[in-house]
Amino acid sequence: MNAKFRTLISKEEIPFHSNGDVVIIKDSFTEIFLIRTTKGFVAIDSGFHDSNIRKGLVYNNIQPEDVKAVFITHSDIDHQNAAEVFTKAQFYFPEKELEMIENKIPRFSYLPFIKNSVRLKYYSTVNDNDSLWIDNLKVNCISLPGHTLGSMGYIINGKYLFSGDAFKIKNGKIAVPNLKLFVMDLNEMRKSIDKVCKLNGVQCIFTSHSGFTTDFSFAISK
Repeated sequence: MNAKFRTLISKEEIPFHSNGDVVIIKDSFTEIFLIRTTKGFVAIDSGFHDSNIRKGLVYNNIQPEDVKAVFITHSDIDHQNAAEVFTKAQFYFPEKELEMIENKIPRFSYLPFIKNSVRLKYYSTVNDNDSLWIDNLKVNCISLPGHTLGSMGYIINGKYLFSGDAFKIKNGKIAVPNLKLFVMDLNEMRKSIDKVCKLNGVQCIFTSHSGFTTDFSFAISK
C-alpha cells in the first residue's frame, strides 16, 4: 500500500488521485474511507446518507457486499446512520462509546436532552490497543477521546491513521477545532493529540471532516 488515493466528491463526482488503496467517499459534510484488502474492503465509518454512500460505491465499482468490516469511530449519527448499506459487513464499535450511551450521558452539555445511541443491529466492541486482522490488513485500535468520550481511531498496517473527529487538520497540522461546541472534553482531546504525536511508523492521517495528510512528520511538528 502507498500514499495515493481516489475519492468521490458526491455532487461533482470529481476523482482525486487514482490508485485505489484507499477510497474516500464524501457524504455531504463527512467522509468515509474504504481500504482495499486482498478479498474486498474494510470501511471506516458508514456515513449518514444511504444514497450518497451507494453512489460513491457505484462510482468506484464497489459492491456493498464487498465491504467485509466496518469500524465505527464514534456514535455521532453522521458516522453510523448509513450502516444498513453494508449488508455483509461485520461492525466494530468502541466499548468506551457504548459506556457513554448506556450511562445516558448527554452528547452536548448545553443540550442535555440529546443523547447518542447505537444505530447498529449487530456489532462487536473494541478497546484501546486491540488488534484485528481482516484479510491482509492489520487494524490497530487507538482510543482518542475528547470529541466524544469513547472516540476511537484505527491504524491500518501501521501506516494509515483514521482519526474520525478526534482532531482537525489545519494547514497540514493536527489541531483542536475552532468550533468547540462539538467537543465533549477539550482536555481529553489535547491528550489524544499528544498521544498521536508519539506514534511511530504512521505516514498518513485521514480525518472525517478536514481532509487528510500524507506528511505525518509535518502534521505533528510544532
